[in-house]
Amino acid sequence: MIIKFLGGAGEVGRAAVLVKTSSGSILFDYGVNFDSQGRPVFPGHVRPKDLIAVVLSHAHLDHSGALPSLYVSVKPPVYATPLTMELSDVMYTDMIKLSGYYLPYTHEEVKATMDSAIPLTYGEPVELAPDIILTVYNAGHVPGSAISVLEAEGRTVVFTGDFNLRDTALLKGSDIYNLPKDPDFVIMEATYAMADHPPRETLESEFVSAVKEVLEGGGTVLIPSFALGRAQEILLTLAKYDIGPIYVDGLARQVNVIVGKYPHLLNDYNLYRKAMEYAVEIPNAYVRKKAVGAEPSVIVSPAGMLKGGASLYYFKRLAADPKNAVILPSFQAPNTPGFDILSKGEALVDGTTIKVRARVEWFDFSAHSGRRELIEFAQRFSVNTRIILFHAEPQASLQLASEMALKGFDNIYVPLTPGEELVL
Repeated sequence: MIIKFLGGAGEVGRAAVLVKTSSGSILFDYGVNFDSQGRPVFPGHVRPKDLIAVVLSHAHLDHSGALPSLYVSVKPPVYATPLTMELSDVMYTDMIKLSGYYLPYTHEEVKATMDSAIPLTYGEPVELAPDIILTVYNAGHVPGSAISVLEAEGRTVVFTGDFNLRDTALLKGSDIYNLPKDPDFVIMEATYAMADHPPRETLESEFVSAVKEVLEGGGTVLIPSFALGRAQEILLTLAKYDIGPIYVDGLARQVNVIVGKYPHLLNDYNLYRKAMEYAVEIPNAYVRKKAVGAEPSVIVSPAGMLKGGASLYYFKRLAADPKNAVILPSFQAPNTPGFDILSKGEALVDGTTIKVRARVEWFDFSAHSGRRELIEFAQRFSVNTRIILFHAEPQASLQLASEMALKGFDNIYVPLTPGEELVL
């Protein structure tokens, strides 16, 4: 057996891990990153005809965005939860709309990907090939996300994708209690290898206080948010504390409808329904114009880093007024407008520099495990289990590996470059 890191080695995103067995190869995720010009960057190549299965952990593009490029001719089966596939379809459509010129696939390949889907249910084993069994469990990251357990050729490999141990308003934490205690390998994301997240109750309290202060002062709160996962978490948090009125715009509207079809996967479906009732959808540009400044309100809209989407429309109209606020609930990558307004108080948007006089806040609503949780997760496994840290910046993952070594972990591997192989 060989584990090959096609992406996600020494980088956050572009996740793609190939597990080669004598019966064929299993591909875990096939995502994209984006360069400084916003163009998609793909993982290393894999021949689709060599794949007996693709296992998709969740629908975020950094784990799923390259997948349709494999479905030009040969069509290997894609194993994922039904919710992940439904959300991926929406994400691909949006990606083609925004980046189609740079993509090696079209709607035709997306359809072929969807047609190749085989649904997974948490806790139910599936035979991928003789002597190769896959079982997935809730990862707690976004709705439908899954941690995989692969049993092949007498070995057991755990692949986390992105995961979160802690409960949130949207989801229960990952179901780690059903994972095997003594797998041979655990390939775990370490995005926040050197950062701890604040307690969720404290985070919610500070966030809600900030929103209320702006609304009570007669201002409007813009919350740029990722369409999948973060937008729903923010909407549920606002509804939990009876804050309104709330408007929701962009791709988040479609995601809301899809996620609502899977109540059994949510932490509190009654709260989800309440949030959807609170949130007024913005269906078109006419209503969008009326939503800005009509009354003190909260607007939740992609894109989460203000790189595009409807959030830019609102930002350009709200940023100059000190009564308003721009509250960022997500990671802000360098060289994005969101990062610039946090660091410089201004951002270049459509060729114009916009100085922000509105209140600017950032809150850590991460759906990833933080440093403490990553160590806690690793400690659940046997001393004989080999831990592989991927999907992290090199310095952070190496520092975490060193810290874990001091705690008794002496079997840690950190891939740092795409293409690295680990022979088992």
